[in-house]
Amino acid sequence: MDKKVKEKLINSAVKAIDYAYHPISKRGVGAALLTKKGNIYQGANVQSVISGMGACAEICSIYNAVAHGEYCFEAIVVAFPSEKGARPCGACQQMIYEFSEVSGKDIKIICVNNKGKIMEETSVKKLMPKGYGPKESGRDVNIYRK
Repeated sequence: MDKKVKEKLINSAVKAIDYAYHPISKRGVGAALLTKKGNIYQGANVQSVISGMGACAEICSIYNAVAHGEYCFEAIVVAFPSEKGARPCGACQQMIYEFSEVSGKDIKIICVNNKGKIMEETSVKKLMPKGYGPKESGRDVNIYRK
């Protein structure tokens, strides 16, 4: 990924913090997902007063891409509203891992703080070296490789 695309992806994730619905934690989280086709899909955390009904920013960005017919991803940026930033939670790592099997590649994960400063660059397979996805469960995901 070139510097210009990376910068645009980071800025999109930081901007997505503004779109979050976070009445419980009072902390918006933003994400931006880069697809194989070069498109960027934003996501923001959505919380609910009913436990378990919310969704993380990373999941929302994936749902946004899927709603537009894209399943093959290159990278995701997570913008967390603190000076230290944060990694995706376990559930988000699982979802990213599953789409890494669809994409046939290790998806890059970039964690930034609320000012867009890169705190960590890693990948889903580094975070989940023995992940469980469609391949491990015997599922065929070839129809999604568009």
